[in-house]
Amino acid sequence: MQKVFLNGREMNFVEGGYQYIFMEPYEKHQHRVIKRDNGELTLQIYDNGVQIRTLVTPEEVATIVNRDIAIDYVNHKVYILEPDSKVTENEDGTVTIEE
Repeated sequence: MQKVFLNGREMNFVEGGYQYIFMEPYEKHQHRVIKRDNGELTLQIYDNGVQIRTLVTPEEVATIVNRDIAIDYVNHKVYILEPDSKVTENEDGTVTIEE
């Protein structure tokens, strides 16, 4: 089984993945996949300044988001935060976002 990393944190694999929740909405984005023999790189660039890069190899899936993130492990959501976002990580694996 592949190892899964998000901004350097090792995570458990979840069938269907995690949903990205943007604290600052976007209108337009570009998506590009570069395939090579040893894996593929997916680039996602959004007009709100968020960039997401995911490298998939046979050994691991590593994603880097150019923002701080909060992970809700129970509801399978990744919150992409802005500098003024207030987050509380709850003991049950959920997060609370104050707006």
